[in-house]
Amino acid sequence: MRKLSADEFDQLSIKGKGRSSHLFNSIVNLKVGEALLIEKKDWNRKAGPSTLVRYIEKNHKMKLACASISGEEGAWAIKRIDEENKTIQVINSVKKASDIERLQLKSDLVVFYLGRMAFQKIERIDDSIKAAIVQFWKADPILITELFHEITKSLSDQGHIVIENEKTYIPLRKN
Repeated sequence: MRKLSADEFDQLSIKGKGRSSHLFNSIVNLKVGEALLIEKKDWNRKAGPSTLVRYIEKNHKMKLACASISGEEGAWAIKRIDEENKTIQVINSVKKASDIERLQLKSDLVVFYLGRMAFQKIERIDDSIKAAIVQFWKADPILITELFHEITKSLSDQGHIVIENEKTYIPLRKN
């Protein structure tokens, strides 16, 4: 037994689980940008290598390109390509986080605005926006203004508030 350095470990051809073929191990051990040429004598299965490649992509979370080579019958090329899915997932998770933060700010603004309306009874929209910017000073003022206009329009459309002459108030309900 001996210790291996990181470089020595990277040079090893790691065998997969179970009875993995040499070809399977070669594909799984490809690094990004490396390619593999499979000749007809190397392939003895009924289905083409693309089925194995799709299986590896699905189960080993790798992105591979597989194509048959023109002019040579029964020869295929497989290349491991950069995992664009990871960057897309990172972008989507950042976008999802920003969407969650935006939604949280919007709900906080609704509660804040309705509290002001219950206390003030009638309120100028500009004064409410200024108060919201002061209250939520960590958030972007432009975003607060945008969300505030979305909130007032939505509340007005639902009949919860009335907007007249740049002022808002809660209407009296008749039972």
